[in-house]
Amino acid sequence: MSYNLVLQCGCVVYVSCHPTTRIAHTRIIQSRAPECDVRRHEVGLRLFLWEILPDPRYQTRLEWADAWEEFRWSA
Repeated sequence: MSYNLVLQCGCVVYVSCHPTTRIAHTRIIQSRAPECDVRRHEVGLRLFLWEILPDPRYQTRLEWADAWEEFRWSA
């Protein structure tokens, strides 16, 4: 089981998990974003868990979508 995560800087991280326990055991930078200013982010570099956690200084804006607005009745 594996996932691709996009970090706040735009880099893509490949995360591999154990299929039974679902614990992430491998985190590798798959591609670096052109706008990334983190000098340590190089393709193929292994990351620790705390390096992919969100930055508490970065405030995200949640945009909620109403499911009923997007629902269309078909005839």
